[in-house]
Amino acid sequence: MGSFICSISERDWEIARIKGIYGNKIGNIRNDGKYREFSASTKYSIIRDLVGMKKEDRVFFHVITQAGPSRVHGMYSVRAIPFYDSTRIWDDPDEIFPYRFLFEPHPRYKYLCIQDANIEVVDFYELIEQRIIWSLATLENERNIEARSVRKIEHESETNEILRILHRDYRHRKVETYVQFSPVSIPIDFMPLKNCLHDIGRYENSIKALLMYKIGQNDPSLSNIMGPVSDFMNEVFIAQTTRKSIDILCIKKLADCARKYIICEVKTDKCHSDSLRQVLYYMDLFRRKDLVDIHNDEIIGCLIGQRFSNDIIDFSKKRNSHGINGSIFLAEYKPIENGQDAEFQRIA
Repeated sequence: MGSFICSISERDWEIARIKGIYGNKIGNIRNDGKYREFSASTKYSIIRDLVGMKKEDRVFFHVITQAGPSRVHGMYSVRAIPFYDSTRIWDDPDEIFPYRFLFEPHPRYKYLCIQDANIEVVDFYELIEQRIIWSLATLENERNIEARSVRKIEHESETNEILRILHRDYRHRKVETYVQFSPVSIPIDFMPLKNCLHDIGRYENSIKALLMYKIGQNDPSLSNIMGPVSDFMNEVFIAQTTRKSIDILCIKKLADCARKYIICEVKTDKCHSDSLRQVLYYMDLFRRKDLVDIHNDEIIGCLIGQRFSNDIIDFSKKRNSHGINGSIFLAEYKPIENGQDAEFQRIA
């Protein structure tokens, strides 16, 4: 099971929590006051964040308020995989929020949801500052993370810490009214979000979204290359003090609590030497994180692209043959089905 935090406005949360449906937008109002849809690349970035979500994954909601501090609510559970649907749910004149998933109170923590248990976002940031939460550096939208409102977090320690604070504040809550849930059903003619993927090989976010989907589904075409993974995350900040982020981070549990971390750098077309330098730099930065046990954990680099320069292939083979801590492997992808899917093979 994975864990997610989804940002939503206070107005939309009132409807979403009752009906058990979350939606992400496909456009916004520009400076001239006119509504415009996002570019294709930005739409694929939104799909990329959602498409790896599975039934029974755990969800918290970052509710953005107009007055007073924003708050984190939860914990809920995914009850239907992400899909595309244009049925109007929210009272918005411009936006229908068609990239959706269904959720419900988590069976073990329904009492938190009934009383709408929440914590101020400052409590969440304290966990980040203490490096207890390491997979996120912020909940706010930033330029380099595009239009994303759905963030995946490390599902064990971080989820438990958020739950701990929710329970800590729950003791002091005095609630006069309780949330009455009236969940909607998934539409008969819904479109799975994976079917919204096109242009693989043309847009970087499109191939990244496909990777998120296939990793989440334990697709053999990737598990044969990477091996099985215990968890995976999208756009992980390497450190709280930098806005540099790993495209995809895969985690595999090893014996005696050790872990293997696979740092994936994804390119739309050809990988050059600067791509290799980038993943080596990220591996070095990640190795310095507090959570990494440098004596037992493995840090692996992975470059994914359609083509590779000869110097990358040669360097990777030589580095790996010398047994240097932190091997590198290269994975080539080939778009198929008119850019709706891809085939993968390991070339070094």
